[in-house]
Amino acid sequence: MKTIHSFFTALLLYSSVAHAAPPNILFIAVDDLRPELATYGAEVKTPHLDRLAESGVRFDRAYCNQAVCGASRLSLMGGLYPTKTGEQNYHVTGWRKRHPDLVTMNQHFRANGYQVIGTGKIYHGTGGEGIDPQNWDEWIQVPGKSYVLPESTAEQKRRIKANPGSTGKDHRGTVTESADVADDVYTDGARAVVAAEKLSELAGGDQPFFFAVGFIKPHLPFIAPKKYWDLYERSDFSMPDNLSFPPGYPDYARNAKAGEMSKYSDYEGKSPLDFSDELNKRLLHGYAACVSYTDANVGLVLDALENSDAADNTIVVFWGDHGWKLGDHSSWCKHTNFEVDTRVPLIMRVPGGESGAACQEPVELIDLYPTLCDLASIEKPAHLQGKSFQNLLSDPDADHRTSAYSSYPHAQVTGHSIRAGKYRYTEWYRKKEKKPEAFVLTDLAADPGEETNVATEPEHAEALDRLKRELRKRMAEALR
Repeated sequence: MKTIHSFFTALLLYSSVAHAAPPNILFIAVDDLRPELATYGAEVKTPHLDRLAESGVRFDRAYCNQAVCGASRLSLMGGLYPTKTGEQNYHVTGWRKRHPDLVTMNQHFRANGYQVIGTGKIYHGTGGEGIDPQNWDEWIQVPGKSYVLPESTAEQKRRIKANPGSTGKDHRGTVTESADVADDVYTDGARAVVAAEKLSELAGGDQPFFFAVGFIKPHLPFIAPKKYWDLYERSDFSMPDNLSFPPGYPDYARNAKAGEMSKYSDYEGKSPLDFSDELNKRLLHGYAACVSYTDANVGLVLDALENSDAADNTIVVFWGDHGWKLGDHSSWCKHTNFEVDTRVPLIMRVPGGESGAACQEPVELIDLYPTLCDLASIEKPAHLQGKSFQNLLSDPDADHRTSAYSSYPHAQVTGHSIRAGKYRYTEWYRKKEKKPEAFVLTDLAADPGEETNVATEPEHAEALDRLKRELRKRMAEALR
């Protein structure tokens, strides 16, 4: 019966996409969001994204290709692995000068008849050369505030004054803020209003649209209107159980000091090990508040789509650029190859596709570009390294990949990692070296917090041998 159902679902999906008018695409990106949504089992309030998951496919094993904003986003939008392009840092500043002929996703859809509009954080940053400005029909800049409360920035101003030559990038304000203001006082809320209005306008046009909307929260600082903080009691939050890390995991690869967070005025001590219980709980509370705030902003955009004439012919893609440590491994932020850093939320709703389904197949963010090309029935650029998972949208139990690959550079050493079945396997290589200087194998079924290394245990010897071969195959494929 399942085979018959899958056949007719696939037939309906093909018919709705290939033979109707070209589908519109609503492409929603969120910064620093791990799968911390109620639909993924987290204890946060995210009714709008839960509703989206109920109407589409939730990917439970989706992974970024590098756990940092700039590299991850350029890989997704450009269709090439970070190790291939060499674009592996936080900002990837000047990437277009180094890759003048790279055909980006927005560029390709524009060349194939789509009206292409963007706003917010799709590439790294919300404006300037890094957003690929020449390849959008329109880029919408949205005004709004970061901090609202004077006390949030007072310490930042004092620190800058006390350190001549420093900037707001070196010394930032407080790491959290709860202000009793309307949603649209902050930039993300203002962006949601503008995006909803623009979506209503696009839905009435006669040209298919690709509309990319990028929200910044829950990126640091954890800032959201007070009503989202009020959804939670701080006393209910507690640190995760997985405070340690696998034996043999290199110190340089752990992000032990959470360097990005250390720039904020209320960072305590020399590392997160020095954080007080009060700060840890405030951070956990702030992240949850920001997730609920983002859920509301996404909901405003989704409601605008539902209230338009375009809803039945619009593909909705919701994705996070990488995961995030919420005290996991005694750290915060991203910047590692841990499961919690590389796993991302990904939800897609496609006209005629499955609804309310959860897909357990591993997929990578680099796969989105070819998938959307297939769904829109446009030719895929020859350079794409990702693999279309169009079939999973009609049959979430179909095969796709045997592993999900990511990498992360640390000075002269790069960690290469795969999630395959129940295992995560990682190797670290120095430049020009052919053998890894360290490797870690973790059985995530037995140890979901990723604190153990079973590489020397006899019962995992076969898996270790198999995953070594798989990882090196993936590393070579990423360079082709």
